[in-house]
Amino acid sequence: MHDSSNCPICRGLPVDGSMSDQAFEAFLESCLAELADKQARFNQRIAGESRWAYDLADCSLTVGTQRFRMTPVGTHSPQQQTWLWAWANEDYPAIAREASRQIQALFTVTGFRVFIEPGTDADRFDAQDFTAMAVHQLDAIGFYRLPSAGPTLFLAVHGDE
Repeated sequence: MHDSSNCPICRGLPVDGSMSDQAFEAFLESCLAELADKQARFNQRIAGESRWAYDLADCSLTVGTQRFRMTPVGTHSPQQQTWLWAWANEDYPAIAREASRQIQALFTVTGFRVFIEPGTDADRFDAQDFTAMAVHQLDAIGFYRLPSAGPTLFLAVHGDE
């Protein structure tokens, strides 16, 4: 679990209070920069792999021959321009929803209700922002976006299983 008291990004941020827009923008920019670094390393690990599978029942992602723990973050519907947090998706197994519930702690950090509401209007940039903050909160090593004809599922990827 994320320890905000020892985190260089979160240290000094209000707890159980609302961030100013300026503080939130700085937090988001830090999370996006952190994700870019993490994602570059993760992409190197899975470079050249075209086969992938995921299992929400055991919260795992397999890319090529590498198996990772994962936490579902949420789904973005490009057609509807909406976001649904994974913890609110009743179609997912209870274990996946419960793992995803850790993301709600971002409400405590930011004071923004979007982290405790089941869903919201969102474009693809919002989906990227939500994923960056979730990867930060979950101490993940990167993310994986599952291509789909419908909503796109975003996963926070953790270390090897």
